[in-house]
Amino acid sequence: MSDFLLFLPPLLQGTAWTLALSFVSAGGAVLVGLVVCAGKMSRSPLASRPARVYIEIIRGTPLLLQLFYLYYALPEIGVVMPAFLAGVLGLSLNFGAYLAELFRAGVQSVDEGQTQAARALGMRRFLVFRLVVMPQALRNIFPALGNYALVLVKDSSLVAVLSVVELMRAGELLASATFKALLVYTLVGASYFVICFALSRLFVWGEARLAIPGRVPEAVAKAPRPGGWLRRSSSET
Repeated sequence: MSDFLLFLPPLLQGTAWTLALSFVSAGGAVLVGLVVCAGKMSRSPLASRPARVYIEIIRGTPLLLQLFYLYYALPEIGVVMPAFLAGVLGLSLNFGAYLAELFRAGVQSVDEGQTQAARALGMRRFLVFRLVVMPQALRNIFPALGNYALVLVKDSSLVAVLSVVELMRAGELLASATFKALLVYTLVGASYFVICFALSRLFVWGEARLAIPGRVPEAVAKAPRPGGWLRRSSSET
């Protein structure tokens, strides 16, 4: 019991760094994924080709190599960054490539006839995407999005090689200092399990909310009804 109380503070601090690393990287990955998805789906070769090359390079090389490249290789050409920033950037760029393909699949899963009908009613392209395409695409990809979130949390342990004292690195330091690897790594594993279990329950709850029959996003509920638009058009003519 005394060992447990002794190990608890550094492991809690490592857990806090893991959560920070995971959440910041998740936000960066979503942003990268949206930009790359838009580029790949663009009709312009100047946008689609670089997006395809980026996706193939990221998916064709290990995440660990990418982290090493950002933190250890780039300083040779004068690009130096803190370890935490290199970890966030590496995770964001890596998972952003996978999310780009996931987002593309989600958008393409929406029936094109719905977008054409919305455009025929006079809705602008951005409104069509926000009110028609995005809610349905999000519902379709939400389970896979949850899986990527869990993988991101676990893969954040690779940032330990950059000397960021997140959960895995904190466990390594404790194990090497106390020679009680069994207890330390059991606590580390339990901490990862608690984080991932809580996150998976959150996504299950969100998936259930999105799957409620007849439920529509608030933005859609507040949007002008097509019938009203047609009636106004008829009255104006």
